[in-house]
Amino acid sequence: MRFKIHRLLVILASSIGFLLLLICYHYYFYDSSVILIDEKWRKVIEKRRAETNESIGCEDFLIKLEEKVKVPVLLIDMSILENIGKHQCNQLKMYDTMIQVATDSRKDLNFINRNIFKPYFFKNDELKDYLEFDTEPKRIIPKNFETVKFGNIAVPRKPFRFRKFWESSRLIECANRTMNRKEGQKKRLDPNLAAFELSRLRDLMVRYDMYPFISEGTLLGWYRECSIIPHTQDIDVSVMINEFNPRFVDDMREERSTFRLIRRLGRVRPSVSTSQQSELLQLDAMELTVSPSNGYRVVTDIFMMYEDKHKNGTEFNWISGLCGDGERLRYHFPLFSPMCSADLHGHLVWTTCEPEKVIRHEYGEKWYEDLPTRNYSWYQSIKNVERNVEWFSMWDMRKLTYMNGYG
Repeated sequence: MRFKIHRLLVILASSIGFLLLLICYHYYFYDSSVILIDEKWRKVIEKRRAETNESIGCEDFLIKLEEKVKVPVLLIDMSILENIGKHQCNQLKMYDTMIQVATDSRKDLNFINRNIFKPYFFKNDELKDYLEFDTEPKRIIPKNFETVKFGNIAVPRKPFRFRKFWESSRLIECANRTMNRKEGQKKRLDPNLAAFELSRLRDLMVRYDMYPFISEGTLLGWYRECSIIPHTQDIDVSVMINEFNPRFVDDMREERSTFRLIRRLGRVRPSVSTSQQSELLQLDAMELTVSPSNGYRVVTDIFMMYEDKHKNGTEFNWISGLCGDGERLRYHFPLFSPMCSADLHGHLVWTTCEPEKVIRHEYGEKWYEDLPTRNYSWYQSIKNVERNVEWFSMWDMRKLTYMNGYG
């Protein structure tokens, strides 16, 4: 009998030891860099891929159209581009409404048939990374898109992407306030080099059909002084959660990208409908920190932005924050959409069309006053932070945080 009890105790002790060993293995060897994509996410990704995977169709219509054009033009008609992108050729009729095109030669405007086309002029400045259209209102779009030629007509190769550019293309101006900073204040970033690297990141993210827009301190710096705040330590951008593409992160992790992932906070989850707001409040949100693999090593924080409704029905956007002790925060904003475009040292950035409204909400009525970085707290100094949204244990933090040389 004693022998049986002894053997049972040995088996029990061995089982407990194995369990502890298994827990320790998962604790110390857990790969926190991996983004777990569940079945819900796979459906979201497949749906987005189907929506964005447009190609040029309706070649018969475009071949007939090219016969009507005597000078080089760019097709910018959003209705036409939507139909040819979705191959809805039966919706295309040449003489129903004037077709919008653009040319970079003012003299060529005189040779475009005004019975068929509504022509615009666009400027291609070699010192800027965008095209500027002489429309009302004025519009700018990135230069980094490919076209297919049909005679003299250049058609964007990816119609969906071009339409996304155009939807956010209205040009808005910064306030351009003079900042009387004290001499000798430490300068951390070179605004011109930082803006260049931000444009490189923008172009990279667009390849994944993610469209980043400036937020937080970068939005404040652009609007307040038409630049990047020189004593800030990084750049801040956001991207709408419904545009997130996990391949963007995977390629950085696997060193297949021109940028590298140096930090990840939180776990990404797809947005849910407003009828499921109670579920939405429990979702983790994600923040990425990236840096160029080479070149000027500016650090950029990328926040996933969500949309929700207050109890009174008004809509708002929010992003998450995560403190080192496990406290999760939320930052509330007025709606960022619709989006507009702006110039930052010769580079196009996307931003909310109402920047001052968003900035006042976050920084208060004295947003125009400079606050040195050493006196600024990202969870105490601003007006729109919600504390104690959730608390994570030490084990949760190991799963929620990934550091790769950050700091």
